[in-house]
Amino acid sequence: MKVIITSPSLNPEENVSGISSVTQFIISNNKEVEYIHFEVGKRDAESGGTLNRLRRIWRNRLEWMRLLHLHPDAVIHYNMPLMGAAVIRDYLLLQVARKLGNPIVLHVHGGNYMKNRHRPWLIQKLINAVFSWAKHIIVLSEEEKQIVEEDFKVDNVYSLPNCIDLTEARDYKRKFEAEHPLSILYLGRIEKNKGIDYILESAKKLKGDKVPFTLHFAGKEETQDEYIPQFKSELGESFIYHGVVFGKVKSDLLKQCDVFLLPSFYEGLPMSLLETMSYGMVPVVTPVGSIPTVVSDKVNGLYVGLRNSDDIASTIHHLCKDKALLNRLSSEAQNTIVSLFDDKVYIGKLNSLYNN
Repeated sequence: MKVIITSPSLNPEENVSGISSVTQFIISNNKEVEYIHFEVGKRDAESGGTLNRLRRIWRNRLEWMRLLHLHPDAVIHYNMPLMGAAVIRDYLLLQVARKLGNPIVLHVHGGNYMKNRHRPWLIQKLINAVFSWAKHIIVLSEEEKQIVEEDFKVDNVYSLPNCIDLTEARDYKRKFEAEHPLSILYLGRIEKNKGIDYILESAKKLKGDKVPFTLHFAGKEETQDEYIPQFKSELGESFIYHGVVFGKVKSDLLKQCDVFLLPSFYEGLPMSLLETMSYGMVPVVTPVGSIPTVVSDKVNGLYVGLRNSDDIASTIHHLCKDKALLNRLSSEAQNTIVSLFDDKVYIGKLNSLYNN
């Protein structure tokens, strides 16, 4: 079987994207399918702006038409973030697939239009059209399945949480040293909607209270020098910026850090969450999007309030003082991922959607 699968660039040096990580996992682990990757979305180094975006969409559409004409029988696995101008781009590309008759498996990755009932009328209309063209619609949780079925009046929706490669993480055993300062990691795109301002405010509070910690950041800034210089200035030696990490450098960092901090305003099911938990890192997160399907408060992680730096600081401080709690949550976090996210089951379910 031949499947055309879309995502941003799969090169982590060019793009930091959860959708790219999911796509790379699928291509690497599904040996029953011949995948053809089609790149959509801007690379991190590319300039933004309306004119550049329109040029990119037009170029994408021409390349997309050529590819589909070359592979008229291919299934389309289209990764779709329900966000802003991306909806317009996705409508234009999927319109081509519909006209040419390629079966469409739509893979929806959260976004700010998933739970926002007050969508602009044009966006709602475009999403309705795209959903009506899909043979199957994949979402990341049962909650998202219910939202899509109710809001968009479709009944071909399947819940398939993201999955990760557990080859190395499954056998990793974490140990916490009693006197070792807590190592906190933010891993992902560095932008306002991830709660970065509240991470900074909470870290300043911890430093002011003389709580021993090191804050690690790994990822790409959405806008260069928007945050990193400020973190370095305010936190000094308590802050380390690693840039974009992948491969052994990334796995070594996940082994080094104790807590994964993600106070996002909205999410799908972040790959960074699954990856860090698989190594026994304790998630401190806002319960948004599909995160509560994986993280249970005080069971395998801790919830913090939305836009609440005081709550973040007090939660981190509590973990610094209670290493027994840290150990328990760490063990449960790793067990959750190992037990729930079996790659063979995931690939089997995906192939059944391609074939039916």
